[in-house]
Amino acid sequence: MSGQKKDGLLIPINEVAELLQTTPLNVLMHIKRGMLVGSEEEGTWSVDARSLDAFRAVREGADKTLCRSGCSKTGGCASCS
Repeated sequence: MSGQKKDGLLIPINEVAELLQTTPLNVLMHIKRGMLVGSEEEGTWSVDARSLDAFRAVREGADKTLCRSGCSKTGGCASCS
């Protein structure tokens, strides 16, 4: 999987993208928007596992798919509304 950090496990964005059925770029956008907690180390981005768990818990009742393309509300995330 990935390395450890002091307060939790870090998951590479490629793995997070697979888990969320989206792209690594979209995961980076979620980090930028504050929806996920991530960090970059030596050019590699990772997401804090607790942040991912919290994000998934919030999305439990929502549409499970995230935007997969250059918007047009493809995945129903409604962030473009």
